[in-house]
Amino acid sequence: MSGNEFTVTIDPGFRPLPPPMSTDFVNVTDALLQSRNAVNYYEGWRRFSKWVHNYTDTTTILIAHNNFKSDKIMFEVESKRRKIPLPYHWWFFDSLLYCRKAIPKQMSYTLHDLYYGLTGKAIEDNHSALPDARALREILTRTNIYKMNGPIYPSYCTSLQVVKWLGPACERALFDCGICSLEQLVAGIVSGYSRSLLHHHVDLRSFVFKYITETCGIISGNSFSISNSIIEKWLPSV
Repeated sequence: MSGNEFTVTIDPGFRPLPPPMSTDFVNVTDALLQSRNAVNYYEGWRRFSKWVHNYTDTTTILIAHNNFKSDKIMFEVESKRRKIPLPYHWWFFDSLLYCRKAIPKQMSYTLHDLYYGLTGKAIEDNHSALPDARALREILTRTNIYKMNGPIYPSYCTSLQVVKWLGPACERALFDCGICSLEQLVAGIVSGYSRSLLHHHVDLRSFVFKYITETCGIISGNSFSISNSIIEKWLPSV
């Protein structure tokens, strides 16, 4: 909201450079990286973290569209690859989840389509970081940015809503039970199931459904689907 901006181009550090995922994305070449004065990840990280700390050294909330399934994950993966710890006081907010509530009944919730619907203009250089950030700021401003609300997650904690069929209402039910991340949910299930096996054989599928409904208080029609989704995708070695 201050109008301050940051941008940096990072050389991925490997060759050959892959082609773009589609024609919507820029073709990254050595010439392009050179023209943008690209730096390695460590230098890019140093500049970015310094820019963030210029404005706050306490709680920081990083907002991105589809943050919990894209930006946050990539940020964590690339930092881990280079052994750079993310600050524990950095939190992440997903504007996609927020916009679904703040701007209801849209045919599409992509950043471009939301921006076009609100402004009547296309995002110039769509899928480029700084133009997309400017567009997102415009969208959030038009939805009253000072009254934004929704879940935030710290570094290394995965959003509960990545679980298929687990929406905002079920997420709130888990929060009320003190379960504040996917890792915490999975650990609770694995720990509880392991303890139950000390006494007698328990069917895993039945246990997870009972844990979701009785321990977590998710008694909606989605509870069975949520249980299956956890078993099929999120439990280790299953």
